[in-house]
Amino acid sequence: MKASILSLVLLASTHSQAFAGSASIIPSTFTETGIPNSHLVSENVIRGMAPRNKKEMQKLLDLGVEKFLMIKIDTNGDIAREIETLQSLGVAESDMMHLDFPWKDITDYGAFCEMTVDALNMLKNAEAKNQKIYFHCTLGEDRTGYLAGLYKIYRGDNESRKEIFENEMCDKGYEAGNPTKIYSVVKKVRDGLTPAFAEMADLIEKNPGKKLSKSMCKGLVIPKVNFKEYSCKKSKLL
Repeated sequence: MKASILSLVLLASTHSQAFAGSASIIPSTFTETGIPNSHLVSENVIRGMAPRNKKEMQKLLDLGVEKFLMIKIDTNGDIAREIETLQSLGVAESDMMHLDFPWKDITDYGAFCEMTVDALNMLKNAEAKNQKIYFHCTLGEDRTGYLAGLYKIYRGDNESRKEIFENEMCDKGYEAGNPTKIYSVVKKVRDGLTPAFAEMADLIEKNPGKKLSKSMCKGLVIPKVNFKEYSCKKSKLL
């Protein structure tokens, strides 16, 4: 029993230690932020792990970031502290969005779809207004990779879904793209986020050029995933 409890604690803590000093091992390709695992998804859309302190948040503002999107459950008060700090730096509440994205054990895919729609539209609206936006989960790997991959499909980037999965998700640490990630976490991601990615990608591709709406989430059917197609190898950035 004690071993089981310890395993659960370790599994949960893997995705919730950004403010406790842990950092993604994935090197940044957009090093200007000073934040680990930072990358440009497009000219004005920046992804990365959670900023760890006021200095890193100020650096994002110095780079011209105007909008902030946080896609994680605030289990340790990290998001509340981030919002408070950003407000102390002059960021308006209307320029921030927090969505309670789970990374595992997704039971309500309709609600998850609706959060995804909100997140994708915030990214697209910011880019349409030529505003820089920074989005993150905890380590910038799984939930952040999920959203980044979908956003590239949503904006119509000239890449196949396979290329996006490999280059925007696996190479930035999605599931086994980070080779230090324990298998129990990889399996949870494959069981939850990956089928959601496949379904949301289908939804976007069936509605080319259309703005996503929450009404599209009704009757969502999560497909079975071919993990020969949807599984990551070690990131090419390592």
